[in-house]
Amino acid sequence: MHLLYCTFGNHFHHHLQAAFSAMSFLQERNEIDSINIITDSPSFYNHLKGHVNLITVTPEIIKEWKGPYDYFFRVKIKALQHVAEMYAGSPVMYCDTDTFLYRDITDLKTDLLKGKPYMHEDEGEISTHPAKNIQRVWKAVQGKTYAGLQFKPTNHMRNAGVIAIPNLQNGKDLEMVLQICDAICANSGPLYLCEQFSFSATLPHVYNAIGDSKPWIAHYWSNKPDWDQFILSWVAEQQFRGKSIDEMIAGIAQLDLGQIPIYIKRRSTAEKLHRRVDKLFPPKNGQYLNRNK
Repeated sequence: MHLLYCTFGNHFHHHLQAAFSAMSFLQERNEIDSINIITDSPSFYNHLKGHVNLITVTPEIIKEWKGPYDYFFRVKIKALQHVAEMYAGSPVMYCDTDTFLYRDITDLKTDLLKGKPYMHEDEGEISTHPAKNIQRVWKAVQGKTYAGLQFKPTNHMRNAGVIAIPNLQNGKDLEMVLQICDAICANSGPLYLCEQFSFSATLPHVYNAIGDSKPWIAHYWSNKPDWDQFILSWVAEQQFRGKSIDEMIAGIAQLDLGQIPIYIKRRSTAEKLHRRVDKLFPPKNGQYLNRNK
């Protein structure tokens, strides 16, 4: 099984997340054939040389992968296509950076080898889902047929923090995902989550099965601030103690990963009030050092 991450730009926390996630999978080296990081900032991963395969992309490639509608999440499909072609016939698993492995992945890998794809979590029928972003996608595809696939109210939306494909279709599965995503962009604009729905609709159709990776892989998308601080503190401590990458990988098994919520609901009203209060009462009288005096 070949792992894939995508990280772009100088957002330090994204690179930190990706490194931590990769190390969590490296605990199971016998199950992981390769870890591939597609990035425009390879210097962030110098410490992982020998453990990961860095695939450097240029701004021109990223622009091409975004496609004619400049849809950023289309890059995820193109990156998966790129790595699936590199390892034709072998399972490929894409993970968002804000994920990590917390349980023996042998059973999931066995299913992949038998032809069963995975996404992170089934979020329910698209037609009845209360989230506004999902309803926008449903309105865009309701009654439509794209890439030969007719969309129904019973189609499910699945979280795309993890996308694992058996990679046994000679690229036809990912090409179908791309065609559906592009059709939605062409007819309704580049909607947030339209790439996620394209995977959700295509994979169970092509493989006649799909599973959730949630029992093996954590995805802390709703609580990034707490996990970012936890990971940063742990990595800093390991560095000060002079731990090698192999020692850090081994140390992840000793971490208490149950002390911070994976999922947390943050009320948008509370966040708006915090921003409003910060704007009304900004810090004052800041004093700065001047090394020229």
